[in-house]
Amino acid sequence: MNPEEIKKDAQKIMDNFMGEMKDIQIEENFVLEREKCFREEGNGTAPDEDFKQRFLSNAKRTSGDAILANKGDWV
Repeated sequence: MNPEEIKKDAQKIMDNFMGEMKDIQIEENFVLEREKCFREEGNGTAPDEDFKQRFLSNAKRTSGDAILANKGDWV
């Protein structure tokens, strides 16, 4: 795609998004108050090596335990 096509596609996405948002009602004085602002630390669980291997196997490129990706590479 050339830069002009990307700009046109981006504008189309934004226009569609704004069209969908036009009917949403916004509460002007909305305040969220929480009893607790931080999660409580726990002991955690043992890592699931099977999950880690499945997760890494889905990535295009890896290096050890890290996924190598370029910004916007999923597009």
